[in-house]
Amino acid sequence: MITLKFKDREVFNELLSAPYHFKMVELLIWLEERYEIVATSGYRRGDTGVHGTVPVRGLDIRSRIYSNPKEALDDINTNWIYDAERPNLQVALYHLNHIHLQVHPNTVYVGDYKNESISRI
Repeated sequence: MITLKFKDREVFNELLSAPYHFKMVELLIWLEERYEIVATSGYRRGDTGVHGTVPVRGLDIRSRIYSNPKEALDDINTNWIYDAERPNLQVALYHLNHIHLQVHPNTVYVGDYKNESISRI
């Protein structure tokens, strides 16, 4: 069973209002098996960043539910590379009250996790 919680109905509606990039879906499957996830922001119509792309490449998750958000952030960025051509950019960024997740068409999984439900990694 996969469990994904939402901050409120608005965030739930954001998730349903636009398709998400398959790499974001794969990242969320990987994350959900490791951590509790509470989505706090998803698709933002008119946003010029990854939250506004279709398919959606940005999602924010609540960080205060983790005893050590930096540890979760490091785990994500150790296992996922945003874009090898731009190593200064990361999949997970820590903001005061959330972790911003972002993927790119060049995002790759580099960890040793194996799950048949993540078929494209």
